[in-house]
Amino acid sequence: MSDSSEQPPEERAEGRPANRRSKRSVSPPAFAAVLLALAVGGVLAWLAVSADKSSLLTEEAINATLTVGLGEEESEAPDEHTDSAAGSEAEAEHSESTEHEAKTAPAHNAADSAAESAADHKPTPEEDEKHAAKEDKEDSTSAVQIPLVAPSAVVKEVIALALPDPALLQETSRGALPIIGPDGREAWREYGRKTPPAGDIPRLAIIVTGLGLSDAATENAIKLAKEVTLSFTPYSAELESDVAKARSAGHEVLLDLPMEPISYPADNPGPHTLLTSLNPSDNIARLEWLLGRFKGYVGVINFMGSRFTVSPEALRPILHALKERGLMFVDSRSTSKSVAAGLASQMALPRAINDRFLDHEPTRGAIDQSFAEAEGAARARGVALVVARPFPVTLERLAAWLPMLESRGIEIVPVTALADTQANR
Repeated sequence: MSDSSEQPPEERAEGRPANRRSKRSVSPPAFAAVLLALAVGGVLAWLAVSADKSSLLTEEAINATLTVGLGEEESEAPDEHTDSAAGSEAEAEHSESTEHEAKTAPAHNAADSAAESAADHKPTPEEDEKHAAKEDKEDSTSAVQIPLVAPSAVVKEVIALALPDPALLQETSRGALPIIGPDGREAWREYGRKTPPAGDIPRLAIIVTGLGLSDAATENAIKLAKEVTLSFTPYSAELESDVAKARSAGHEVLLDLPMEPISYPADNPGPHTLLTSLNPSDNIARLEWLLGRFKGYVGVINFMGSRFTVSPEALRPILHALKERGLMFVDSRSTSKSVAAGLASQMALPRAINDRFLDHEPTRGAIDQSFAEAEGAARARGVALVVARPFPVTLERLAAWLPMLESRGIEIVPVTALADTQANR
């Protein structure tokens, strides 16, 4: 028999008839206790439901991913020690042929002709077929899951770079050329962004080349994060203005240095291209014309050059001249056989080396995949450098990716921060 203390009050008098039970009102203390119990129960139930929802939301946030399409030939990530060399020959030929008409200008009117060719360029039937085939692949590709983390809403101060210094310039008939100042100051340091010393965070440098021919592309590139380095073609008609805008926005700038490709003269980088067939003095004269096109750049990056950069005899005088003028050299690696970086190291010329062309295949899926591989290279080696061209799709993907990199543990740095930090290949 159960304890009567656990029974309701009305059931405690066992022998008493039900019709003789007295009718008593509930006391105030008892009523208050009931209300308190109901309130506590409601609060506990609410907390339990909220906790479940919160855990679900947290799990969803942690597990958020970006699905990136992989082409059939790129479904496997390249080996970290060989990814820069693998396929670089194909990249070089693609880059040179794709950029040729946008960057080539006849000798009689270099700037105007180059601008017109860039504006009027239409893909050839062969390019259309290649691009159509590549886009068809994207529908049946495998996928790689790239976790996404929302960027933090931090507004960083934009600090304009140092103005061109007359003490670092030499007035010549070919324009104002950079020189090492009487106090030893060099352009690549003076005109670069001040970057904190490298820590444990992987560093990634991004260079957008071929700027100045398209107003829209140049404006959109300038809107990118200030850590992105911008490189300008020497054949633009608005160089001084465009470069001034880029530097005011905080971007380091480079000069595209046209060099002879294997396919020359079918692919001609312009009337002042450095050629293996010219003697050193003629190439130096062309170099000085190119260097005099604008001011405030930290160095140069070779545009094309798959033939020129494999010739030590042709390269050595050019690299020596760059060193004497306090500049930096970036080897775009238009060919895996390039000896430019090795020669630069031998003569203590500050240099950086391209690890991959970001938009070798200018489609969204391929660019996203290249970016993911660049992140992997930066994490594996500590530093990495990628080169991109100002295609609309490239600039759109850069604008989407760059704000996420800090939260993904990647530091974006200007190219001068990578000077002499990469191993020769």
